[in-house]
Amino acid sequence: MLTASPRVVPSLLRQMNERRVLSALQSNGPASRADLCRQTGISGPTVTRVVATLIEAKLVEEEDEPRQRAVGRPGKIVRLARSGVGVLGCVVGAYQTEVVVAGLDGEVDPDGIRTFATPSNYDELVSACVKTARELMLRRPGALLGLGLSLPGLLNRREGRSIVSPKAHQLDGRNLGNDLSERLQLEVAVLQECHALCWAERTYGAARDAADFAMLDISDGLGLGVMQEGRIVQGRSGLAGELGHITVQLNGKPCGCGNRGCLETVATDTALAGAVGARLGRKLDIEEIVAGVRSGTLDCDRELNEVLDYLAVATAAVINIFNPGKLFIYGRLLDARDDLFAQLLERAERRTLGPSWADCEVVRARGNKRLGVVAAACHGATHGRPE
Repeated sequence: MLTASPRVVPSLLRQMNERRVLSALQSNGPASRADLCRQTGISGPTVTRVVATLIEAKLVEEEDEPRQRAVGRPGKIVRLARSGVGVLGCVVGAYQTEVVVAGLDGEVDPDGIRTFATPSNYDELVSACVKTARELMLRRPGALLGLGLSLPGLLNRREGRSIVSPKAHQLDGRNLGNDLSERLQLEVAVLQECHALCWAERTYGAARDAADFAMLDISDGLGLGVMQEGRIVQGRSGLAGELGHITVQLNGKPCGCGNRGCLETVATDTALAGAVGARLGRKLDIEEIVAGVRSGTLDCDRELNEVLDYLAVATAAVINIFNPGKLFIYGRLLDARDDLFAQLLERAERRTLGPSWADCEVVRARGNKRLGVVAAACHGATHGRPE
């Protein structure tokens, strides 16, 4: 019978205990050693040793001000590193790219946020990301342990390669994660943008205690992320959940994927902006539409109604197929009027199987892609590649 080496077992246990402590701090925020014992189930002496090791590795820090107790000595608070080490995050969008720097606690440096128009040429995109990241690396004291990268479109997760990005074709066939890793000498965690939203909600938002939920991204395109039993549903190559490219209009508008009448051409922020802009004969973005509707200077009820109808179809499809406990919706169009979210729920309920609807709570997403890439980079630095 095979037996484990006595030197391997303690090492493995130490790693497991370190990860449990790091996970507790990421999920629950700063805590005393006594709090960590309760949250992890690890004994007091072991927690003390683990925390000492993590402080030495600069992965966690002690708060300057101790927490006062009603009885006994004050207990010092431990938190994930904010100043000693950090991570970078990069969100590549169809129209804008953002690069940020943050601590391991997920706190984004307010002076460490940079945005620029997404270049249409791939080499220029790589150069702009590298230049911006290096600028932030020079500003940030301490070591940077990794970079989280969010990409639009279809992403082969096994290779980290973009297959086709309907609204950012400069990424087609490219491996931006590898190219940035080579240029910056950092580990890069690559996420499809909807999966980044899942990570944001799971780590910092309303899904911290939810092992089964779905995320519907209706911003630039229509993306779907599904988390089941704490893991994102990937499919064989990471392409699962491409709801936006289901045909809903046989002879509909051309889609960036090459098809016509895809759901994302009629049920997104971009679709609403395009429809209203076409009627008015000028280009509009979703922020202008939301501001115009809320101020009463823009009437687009007809376009809003059509988009809501198709968004209700998408919502019902997610609930009927995946039966999630929660469905988060991320996008701006629902901010145009206070009644739009309630209208969406009413229309979606009519199209959803009753038992599945009763089991699902549909809510607005609180996180964003910036938080998602930071969460992925922090997880990669402390636990390894996100799953």
